Amino acid sequence: MIAFSHYDIALLFQAMVRTVELSLGGGVLGIAGAIILTALRLSDMRGMLPLRILAVVYVQTIRRIPFIVTLYIVFFCAGMMGLDVSATVVAIGSIGLIAAAYLCEILHGGVKTVPVEQVEAALVLNLPLWARWRYVIGPQAMSAVVPPAIGYLVLFIKDTALASQIGVVELSQAGVILSNRGLPSAQVFCMVLLLYFAISYPLTCLSRLLEKRIAVH
Repeated sequence: MIAFSHYDIALLFQAMVRTVELSLGGGVLGIAGAIILTALRLSDMRGMLPLRILAVVYVQTIRRIPFIVTLYIVFFCAGMMGLDVSATVVAIGSIGLIAAAYLCEILHGGVKTVPVEQVEAALVLNLPLWARWRYVIGPQAMSAVVPPAIGYLVLFIKDTALASQIGVVELSQAGVILSNRGLPSAQVFCMVLLLYFAISYPLTCLSRLLEKRIAVH
């Protein structure tokens, strides 16, 4: 069993923080983007038709492009436009673009599970738009949205390892660095595995807690 030096521990800790930053930043951007895309897809206003089509095309296209390709596209486009942004910002933006498409599909599907009769009843009661979403559509859709959405975010934590391809030192890249320094690879990547588990397991617990709360309500 190896003993990690202070440098090794500091590198792993910084890489773990960077992985959390990528996951949280990309997740927040993805949720915001998914809400906007879902609102566009559900809009029935005639003037919104071009934006609705654009949202559908975006979701269907991005979901079929590998994350590494999106990462490279954003990275090189940022360079061509002369944007002075770090590799971490590029990675977070790329994660947000991908997450928005997948979470939009989950959110859109969850809203579609709400019985039409429920929505029609809310219209008959002359409830304003915010009230329909707050008291009728939202609570019923959440039971179909929360489990797959959190499950997707947990899986996406692992995909942040691809950010190392543009120079971001996250957990997997930190493991490669320590292994290249001569530390036994098996022990190093077992530690990396444990750190990934420490990041993702709380999300899994949160998913179960939210499922129970939704079931109760």
